[in-house]
Amino acid sequence: MPLIKRHGIQQQVAMLTLIPLLILTVCLEFFLLQGRFSDLDQGLLERGKLISRQLASSSEYGVFSNNQAFLKTIAHAVLHENDVRGLLILNADGQELLSEYQRQSKSDHVGVAAIATALAGEETGASTIELTAAQLATRVTAQMPISFDEHSIWIYQAIVPAQVSVDDLDAVSTSQQIGAVIIEMSKLHTERHKRKMLLITLLGTFIFLLISLYLVYLASRTITLPTRQLSVAVKQIAQGDLGTRVRFDTKIEELSTLAHGLNDMAVQLEQDREILQQRIEQATSALREKKDEAERANLNKSQFLATASHDLRQPLHALGLYVSELRRQLSSTPQQHLVERVEQSVDALATLLNALLDISKLDAGAITPQMQPCDIAAMLGRVANDYQMLASISNIRLVVHPLDGYVMSDPMLLERVVTNLVSNAIRYSHANGCVLIACRRRGNQMRVEIRDNGIGISESDQSKIFREFFQITKPQLDSDKGQGLGLAIVDRLVKLLGIGIELRSAPDKGTLFALQIALGSAPEIIDHSDKHVVFVASEQNSDALPLSGKRVLVVDDDQLVLTSTSTILTAWGGQVSLAGGLQSVQEMLSEGKDWDLIISDYQLGVAETGLDVIRAVREQRSKGIPAILISGDTSPELLQLANSAGHHLIHKPVKPAKLRSLLMFLLQESASTRS
Repeated sequence: MPLIKRHGIQQQVAMLTLIPLLILTVCLEFFLLQGRFSDLDQGLLERGKLISRQLASSSEYGVFSNNQAFLKTIAHAVLHENDVRGLLILNADGQELLSEYQRQSKSDHVGVAAIATALAGEETGASTIELTAAQLATRVTAQMPISFDEHSIWIYQAIVPAQVSVDDLDAVSTSQQIGAVIIEMSKLHTERHKRKMLLITLLGTFIFLLISLYLVYLASRTITLPTRQLSVAVKQIAQGDLGTRVRFDTKIEELSTLAHGLNDMAVQLEQDREILQQRIEQATSALREKKDEAERANLNKSQFLATASHDLRQPLHALGLYVSELRRQLSSTPQQHLVERVEQSVDALATLLNALLDISKLDAGAITPQMQPCDIAAMLGRVANDYQMLASISNIRLVVHPLDGYVMSDPMLLERVVTNLVSNAIRYSHANGCVLIACRRRGNQMRVEIRDNGIGISESDQSKIFREFFQITKPQLDSDKGQGLGLAIVDRLVKLLGIGIELRSAPDKGTLFALQIALGSAPEIIDHSDKHVVFVASEQNSDALPLSGKRVLVVDDDQLVLTSTSTILTAWGGQVSLAGGLQSVQEMLSEGKDWDLIISDYQLGVAETGLDVIRAVREQRSKGIPAILISGDTSPELLQLANSAGHHLIHKPVKPAKLRSLLMFLLQESASTRS
């Protein structure tokens, strides 16, 4: 788009005023000067004719009598007339009788030949110097009584004697020419006068235009200055300065009305902005209060769930133990399938409760990541071991391609992310499908990919899968496919750990989740305390009594948990001692009791924990009695505290199979240590 050159109002007014005025002035001056110049030329010619007639009349006697002295006297008198440059007197035969020129023009005098050249031109083809005076008089009389050039005017006048009628009865007689005079009138003074007039006219025009321009400037200022102030005020108002006001004095009614209107508009806009700002502040304050209230409610909810984790897990933990014992006792009865259904419901409830409590802790900010180098190959190996059996049951091939190296993250939280993604991939894969866990390096990051060839995720659902309780297969939750919380936990954990996550999927084409984790350097001393030991129950001796002849101390402040734990441990052949806290344990120690294994809840009261119980027993018996801590608190801090003390920590609700596997492992380890 071409740029348009813009002019101000003052320039526009000046051009619109001065250009027509200049054109009019030039036309008028041209017309007047042309008329004046024509009048000067005509006046010079008429004066020359008059002088020539007077000279012809005065020189009649001198020509007739050939009196040179008389003719010279007349000629000198004529030369004193203004603009008369020279004269020539001829006789009847065209011969020169007298030729006179002014002294300052004497050098221009060329006699008859010069006049002949000026008047006759080159038409005859002969040299004009050879023309006689008679021939010159004849040509001038016949062809050109008046001739011009750029310097002079030549005027021919015949000398005819005056006739006096003596007899009125006589016939009119014709007068015979006795000679002629030629007057040369100079244009010098006329041209000088013309130039002077032209100069005066141009100077007057210039002064007139200057005065007109100045008057236009003064007149335009009465418009341009207020208009410029209005323009500046409009720009300032457009930039948000509503306090701008226009103040000027003008006699132009339209500009005055415009200024008042602009000021009124600015006042109204300022008032409207203040009202709008007050409304915005009120709405913002209300929204802030509602937001703070919602955040407080959400935080209170999360804090309540996190705080109530122990109380919520206690009955569920006891229920799981009772169901397991009930299943053992009814293993050979027709009601076995009912017990299996109850156990499945308890497992689903425990899984849902764990997920809800994990989300509540993440939302409440109760989990702080402990960043350290993590062996990615070992972590993926543990995840594969945990889910190999589940994949086999579903007839799904689980393939792992780890890569040696370390990443910088929280090992427990990162493993939880990978575990949820692998579990999700197995859950939504078809039978005879495949789930792949692979690693690759990309710059200073490790890319961990979890691929499956399952049902896939549509593009419209990809933005929803990280929401709570969302499943892509059904609008309602399907317990066989989980509770719809796994990816919600993943979303919160990757944000907490600062990990990038990528999703690529298409319906019936499978799904890819990729994690971008910063690389870390290998630690000098690798701490294996954070690695989870996976205990798998042996199916061959599942009916044997793993605690036959073993003395077990169970400590918990919840009577229901004590009873349920005692029931299942007794069923496994153990000799169980129950205690509600540290005081009861100390009383039993004073009575001389001893145990092969300690199972204690972590939080026993306001001022005591399971660590205090284990420490007291070991100090009294001076031996490393194996101990298990059970807690509903899933925070990483508690896990690190248990690891640093050398105890095994499991979270409520505990599956009986996992508890039995851990008990057998600890007893075998203790026996081998003593031997």
